[in-house]
Amino acid sequence: SSGFLNRVSEVRIFSGVPLISLIKIKKEFKVPHKTQQRSSILEVMEELGRPVTPSELLKHASFKSPGLGLATVYRALKQLVKTGKSRKIEISGVPPHYEVFHKNDHHHFFVCEECLTMSVLDGCIGNFNKILPAGCRIKSHEVVIYGECKDCVS
Repeated sequence: SSGFLNRVSEVRIFSGVPLISLIKIKKEFKVPHKTQQRSSILEVMEELGRPVTPSELLKHASFKSPGLGLATVYRALKQLVKTGKSRKIEISGVPPHYEVFHKNDHHHFFVCEECLTMSVLDGCIGNFNKILPAGCRIKSHEVVIYGECKDCVS
């Protein structure tokens, strides 16, 4: 008990009950905020294996983290992007999607124009140098193919 009290900045008595100032305790014993929910969201992203919207994440991650809300999903995604564990994909006409970020994992996307789901295409057709205007040099590229997914075709 004395080790615990040594960490306390002060003790106050209020109506005969000691109230402990938690300022130093909070700093020393701080638990990462929403770590379980963030882990659940990242797990779901890895399990689905494709870019997903925050709403899709909420739907799937709620099973692992009951009580999860959309605002929490957005905050977790913001943190995952900030720490480099995820990346945000913004394509015109499609809601923002997020995917697990793997360094040196270069890929392109297929977007269903009906349901707006996004899938990762395997590989890269590359060799764009043949079609570049004379004297130009490629620094990066991104390919998005639009159409209908197998669920929407049937």
